Amino acid sequence: MSEKNEALQYVKDIKSALLDKDSFFPYNYNALIVWGIIGSIMTFVMPGLIKSSILYGTIFSVVMMSIGFMTEGMLIKKVNADYDIESCTKKQKFISKMYFFLTLFAVTLSALFAKYDLIIPLFALWLFLCGFGDYAVGYILNIRIFSIVSNMSMGTSVLLVVAMLFSADLSNMTSPLFYISEFASFLLLGMAPVVIAMKLKGEK
Repeated sequence: MSEKNEALQYVKDIKSALLDKDSFFPYNYNALIVWGIIGSIMTFVMPGLIKSSILYGTIFSVVMMSIGFMTEGMLIKKVNADYDIESCTKKQKFISKMYFFLTLFAVTLSALFAKYDLIIPLFALWLFLCGFGDYAVGYILNIRIFSIVSNMSMGTSVLLVVAMLFSADLSNMTSPLFYISEFASFLLLGMAPVVIAMKLKGEK
């Protein structure tokens, strides 16, 4: 083996070792800001839209989430290029696939809820599933702020469900419970990702 090939193999071995490290996770935190914007838009638009038309509401949800996944994919591809990574790392693939199936489940269940005019429970559904995703990310990557936000999201979703047990109408979009649920979703699905992004970018 020539010295050049030996050097290339040495670099390849170092790269492989780096990619296998638990602490290594290339990510462009601007994607979290994009998700925060999408979360805010969906919080204020999707419930009313899916109540008036399940089809249009579902299409809107699919389009918005697709924009998020495509944007995140492009940003990850860009940051991976900085590390000369041709494909995604194992953690990137796992987290992306997990969020994809959580989103697919959330969109499908949202359509089912809307069929029975259960609009307010939509907030608890998305809060819990997004919180669960954040919990997995926080655990896998050992990022404390993800764990904190995930606990807040899942805890809030449980509290909202308990409050719904005492509500006679879960379709009323002018009730105090609807506005409370909407505000909680805006904070945790809209503002929280932006706060996380700013904090992690500052620590980078």
